[in-house]
Amino acid sequence: MPHRFRFYFLLLFICCGTFSAAGQVLTISGTVSDALTSEKLPFVNVVVNDGETGTTTDLDGQYQLRHNQPIRSVRFSYVGYATQVIYPDSATTINIQLQPVAARLSEVVVRRGENPAHRIIRLATQNRQRHRPENIPSYTYRTYNKFVFTAVGREEIDMSDTLSLTRQDSAYLKMHSLLAKQHLFLMESVTDYAYLKPDNFKETILATRVSGLQQPSFGIVAAEARAFSVYEDLPVFFGKRYLSPLSPGSTRRYDFLLEETSVIGNDTVFIISFKPEAGRNFDGLKGVLYINSNGWAVQNVLAESATDADKRGLKLQQQFELVDGKQWFPKELDVELTVPQIRLKGHQPYGHLRTYITNVQLNPPLQRRDFGIIALKLAPDAHRQPPSFWQQYRPDTLNALERRTYHQLDSVGKEAKLDRNIRIAEYLTAQQIPVGKLSLDINRFVRLSDFEGLRLGIGAHTNKRFSERLLLGGYWGYGFGDKKAKYGADAGYVLHAPSELTLGGEYFKDVLEPGGRRLPFRPRPSLTNFRPAVLFQLDYATHQSVSLSGRLFRYLQYKTSLRREHRLTTLDLVPNHPQAYNTTEAVIGMRYAYGEQLMQMFNQTLPITASYPVLWLQYARGIDGLLNGGHSYHRYDVRLEAPFQHRTTGETSLALVAGLVNGDLPLLGLYNGYGSYSRDYYIYASEGFETMRPYEFFSDRYAALFLRQNLAKRLFRTNFFKPNVILMTNIGYGSLDHARLNLFEEQVQEMNKGFYESGLLLNDIIGSAFSGIGVGFFYRYGYYGFGSFHENLKIKITLSTAF
Repeated sequence: MPHRFRFYFLLLFICCGTFSAAGQVLTISGTVSDALTSEKLPFVNVVVNDGETGTTTDLDGQYQLRHNQPIRSVRFSYVGYATQVIYPDSATTINIQLQPVAARLSEVVVRRGENPAHRIIRLATQNRQRHRPENIPSYTYRTYNKFVFTAVGREEIDMSDTLSLTRQDSAYLKMHSLLAKQHLFLMESVTDYAYLKPDNFKETILATRVSGLQQPSFGIVAAEARAFSVYEDLPVFFGKRYLSPLSPGSTRRYDFLLEETSVIGNDTVFIISFKPEAGRNFDGLKGVLYINSNGWAVQNVLAESATDADKRGLKLQQQFELVDGKQWFPKELDVELTVPQIRLKGHQPYGHLRTYITNVQLNPPLQRRDFGIIALKLAPDAHRQPPSFWQQYRPDTLNALERRTYHQLDSVGKEAKLDRNIRIAEYLTAQQIPVGKLSLDINRFVRLSDFEGLRLGIGAHTNKRFSERLLLGGYWGYGFGDKKAKYGADAGYVLHAPSELTLGGEYFKDVLEPGGRRLPFRPRPSLTNFRPAVLFQLDYATHQSVSLSGRLFRYLQYKTSLRREHRLTTLDLVPNHPQAYNTTEAVIGMRYAYGEQLMQMFNQTLPITASYPVLWLQYARGIDGLLNGGHSYHRYDVRLEAPFQHRTTGETSLALVAGLVNGDLPLLGLYNGYGSYSRDYYIYASEGFETMRPYEFFSDRYAALFLRQNLAKRLFRTNFFKPNVILMTNIGYGSLDHARLNLFEEQVQEMNKGFYESGLLLNDIIGSAFSGIGVGFFYRYGYYGFGSFHENLKIKITLSTAF
C-alpha cells in the first residue's frame, strides 16, 4: 500500500476515533452515604469536571450522571460533611461515604457588609409566585407512597451476664430482635391527582395495601406532607403553621448562611442554610435550601422545626425537577415523624413517609365539570390490585424487612380479625358501634348536665348493610337528675345520591335550651365544648318535623322543613308568664362553605379542612293556627365563621352571629344571651360568653362577635414555660322591643348597652403531642361589669386535644 494511502487511513482512523469519543455519552452512578452511620444522604451536590455538568442525589442517596466529555473529576459536597473529589478513570459506579464534620448551623458568623445569602433569598422570594404549583392553570400526576412505622433502640445492653438482665431489659431485647426482622407497620398506595386552577382538585387511590388488613378502607395519600410549600408565607407542617424562610422580610428574622456555590453547566446552585435569628420568638424552621439560578427556584429543601417546644419531631425533605424545561415541580418527598415522649419497650417509635411523583403533565385539558365535591376517594378495587400493578409503580422492589412485615402482619391480622377491628374503629370515629345492620349511637350512652344530672340511654340507626338509601333510627334515655325519660325516632330516604337529596322525618320528646339557636349542618360539639353541661334549666319539648335537604351547586347545602313543637319551660324567669306554648314553623336554611372538599375514606364521607369563611342563613315563619301552632312571627338567623393567617401575629378566628324575631313569640322562645358561666363549673366552655350566666339576658334581636387571636408560643418560649397563648374578646348587643320591655323590664335584662369580656388563655401548660391542660383568665367589663374586680374575673381550666 502506498504511503499516502496509509496516511489517509491513519488520518481517517484518528478522526473517527476522535468523533467517536466526542459523541460517546458517558454515564456514572452510585450511592452517597454517611461514613459513620451508613445512612443514605439526599441532595448531595455532585459536580463533574469543575462544573461542566452535575446533579444531586435523590432521597435514597442515589445519583446518575450522563456526560458527552471525558469525566476527569467528580466532586461530592454536602452541608456538614467534608468534600471529596474522585478521579474515576474508567469506573462507571462510584459509591461514596462522606465524613461528617462539626455542624456549621450552630456557628456564630461575623460578616462585614451585606450577607451574600440575602441577595439569593430576595431573588427566590421575588420569583416564588411563578413556582407555586397552584398558579399553574392545570396539571396531573401519579404518586407512589410508602409509610413505615418502626422503632429504634438505645445503646446495646451488655448481655455477657444474662442473669443480671432485668424484666425491662428482657422486654427491650425481645423488641430489638423483632425490629431486626420486620417493621411494626407498613402501608403503600398509588394515587392519581388532578388540579385545575383556582381551587379544583381530586385524588383517587388506585391501589392500597396495609399490613395486617385484607380489605383496607383507606390508603396513605401524603396530602398533609404535600401541602407543605416553602413558597407560602405560613406553610402548614402537619397541622401547625411556621414562618417560611422565603416569606417577605425573612432576612430580618432568619439567619442565612451561604454554605456553597456550585456551577453546573449554565446554572448555578446556591446552598444556603437557615435558622431563626437568636432572640427571635416565632414558630420557625431550620434546614437547608438549594436555590437554582434557573428561575431562582428551590431545587431541594430540608426543613424541621427550630424549637424544642414542639411535642413532635418532624423532618421534611423535598426534591424538585424542571418539567418540560419550563416549570419546577415536586419530584420526591420524605418525612420523618417522632413523638419523643413515647417509648415502646425502651425504643423510640417513628414513622417514615416517602412519596414519589411521576407522570407529571402540565396544562392538560381539564374542565370544571371533571371535579365534584368529593376530592378524595378510594377506588372500589384498590385493595385487589395484583403484584404486577405494584411492580409497575414501586421505584424499587420491597426489601427483605418489608416483605417479612407484610407476611407476618398479614398472618397475624387474619388470625386476630384486624379487618373487623378496623371496621369497629371506623364506626367509633363516627360515634357509632356496628352490630349487624344496626349501628349503636355512642353519644346516646352517657351524658352529664346541670339539669339532667347523669343521663344514661341507648340509641341506634340502620347502616349501609341494611340499605344504601333508607335510614331508620331511634333512642331512649333517662335523666337521674330530673327523673324523666326521653325518647325519639327519625327516618330518612335518599332520593338522589349525587345531589344528596334526602327526605326526612323526626319525632322526639326531649329537652331543649330555652332561647337557644339551631342552624342546619352545624357540626357536632367537639370533645372540649362544655357549654351544654352548664345549662341549669331546660325546656321539655315534643317535636315533630318533616324535611327535604340536599346540595345545590358545589358548596351550598340547603334544608327546608315543617316542624311543630310543644314547649314546657322549667325556667321560672317571669311570674305568671305562660310556661307552655305551641309553635308551628316553616323553615328554610342553608350553609355555604366556599372551597370545601370532602373525602370518602374509612367507609365515611368526611370534610377536608378549608381556610375559607363558612356562612349559615336561616329563615323561619311561625304560622298561627296550623297544626295547633299558637304564634305568628318571622325569625332570621345568620352565622359567619372565618379564619385568617398572618405571618407575624398568628391565626385569627372570628364568629359573627346575629338574629331577629319579629312578631308574637313568648319570651323564652326568643334569644338568650348565650352565656357559659356557672359557679359550679371551672372548665372553659369554648362556646359563648365565659363570664355571662346562661339566661342572664334575653333579646328579640341581637348581634355578637367572638374574636380569638392564637399567638401560639410567640410570647413565652422558655425551657420551663411554653404555653400556647390565645387572646380573646367577645362583644354582644341585644334588645327587646318596647312592648316586651315594658312587660318584662323588672324581671328580664336586655344587653342594649353592650356586653364586653376579654380573656387570656394559656393552653398546654401541661401537655403531650395529643392533648393539653392549661388555664384561662376572663374579665367582664363595661356597662354590665360588676362592682368589684373579683366578681368580674373568672378563672377556668382549659382542655385541648389534637383531634
